[in-house]
Amino acid sequence: MLPPHPAIYPNGLAPPLRSRQQWLMIRISIAASVVAILVAGCVSSQPRPVPGASAGPAKRIVRDSAQLILPDGTRVNPDSTGGFELPNGDYVKREPGGALVLPTGARCLPDQGGYLCP
Repeated sequence: MLPPHPAIYPNGLAPPLRSRQQWLMIRISIAASVVAILVAGCVSSQPRPVPGASAGPAKRIVRDSAQLILPDGTRVNPDSTGGFELPNGDYVKREPGGALVLPTGARCLPDQGGYLCP
């Protein structure tokens, strides 16, 4: 292997040694950079709630004699188990305790005159 070209380093043998002060400055610079990156990540702006996007009032399924009226006004006939089929073909089950379980897994709790849904 050939030795490095003398024009590369002033003394022709090795790169110049750094003083203790230079190494200290390098370490301080690296530490300051790491701290700045960490602080920037921790201080990033928090997501702000969108006005009007809060949870609205609960939806109701109203009992009208033998039928149920869904929140959109559609009328359905419960079957012998108390469940019913939605217009889109999904099935809503009725639990033994009386609550309805929507296809999404949400539970509509019975109240006076129908069910209260999330």
